[in-house]
Amino acid sequence: MATGLKTEDLPKDRFALELEFVQSLASPAYLHFIATTTTSDGQSLLLDSRFKAFLRYLHETWTHPDYVRFIVYPSSLHFLELLINNDSFCRELGQVPFRNFAHQQQYYAWQRRFSDLYGTGEVKTVEVMNTEQPNAAVEE
Repeated sequence: MATGLKTEDLPKDRFALELEFVQSLASPAYLHFIATTTTSDGQSLLLDSRFKAFLRYLHETWTHPDYVRFIVYPSSLHFLELLINNDSFCRELGQVPFRNFAHQQQYYAWQRRFSDLYGTGEVKTVEVMNTEQPNAAVEE
């Protein structure tokens, strides 16, 4: 996407700025903030065509293998796809109950992932078979 900016006009810390912004999209509270922020014509920022173009640029860049390895919160990329492709999701984010629902579902997903990786914390007993036979005759 051509922006008309020269390379020297871009911030030197652009990589860090974009990475921080993309990862902030993992927060339903931040998504709610963006959804309730309006443009000069009163439209939600998430529904603004220029902002959508910026989100598409971020998605194209940060899903590339050279960049995706820096993402710590993979749910940020999932939310980024929803912001680009689902206008009803963008509208719903402006509602506090939906924000809370998204946060709760994210927590449940993390909880499930944790239990899949590390278990539930229950101590499991393992029976050990006795391979020695105490009454077996020993030949010499």
